[in-house]
Amino acid sequence: MSQIIMIAGYLTLLLIAVVLWYTTRSNTGKIASLGALFHRILHYRGTRLGLTLAWWWLGWHFLVTVIHRK
Repeated sequence: MSQIIMIAGYLTLLLIAVVLWYTTRSNTGKIASLGALFHRILHYRGTRLGLTLAWWWLGWHFLVTVIHRK
């Protein structure tokens, strides 16, 4: 039963991703495309530094600790 719930959840996320992708491809301009979003976010040095630190923190806590436990 839990396997069916997990598959349904992943399919729902995939459907939402496809709908958002299609919505951003239209020329209405209400929702920014992913490229425009990253261009806007990464325009400032502080956000680039913050995202770099966030990725480092995730990598440290999820990759280094797993390797260190073995």
